[in-house]
Amino acid sequence: MPEPTRAIPVLNTWQELQLAVERYRTSDLSGTELLSLWQAIRDASLNQNFSQPQGDGVGGEESY
Repeated sequence: MPEPTRAIPVLNTWQELQLAVERYRTSDLSGTELLSLWQAIRDASLNQNFSQPQGDGVGGEESY
C-alpha cells in the first residue's frame, strides 16, 4: 500500500531555511517526513533572491 503523501512546507525567510537545515542535520527523520523536509530546503534554496552587487568597481564605456 502506498504511503500517504505529505505536504511540503514552504520556507519563506532565511531564518526558516536555517532552522529547517539545522533540523534536517540533527533530527532522526525517515521516510516521507525526511523527504518533505529535504524538498522544502531544496525549493527554498533555489528560490533565494541573492542581492546584486551595487557597482563592481570596474570601469565601463563611460570611463573612456
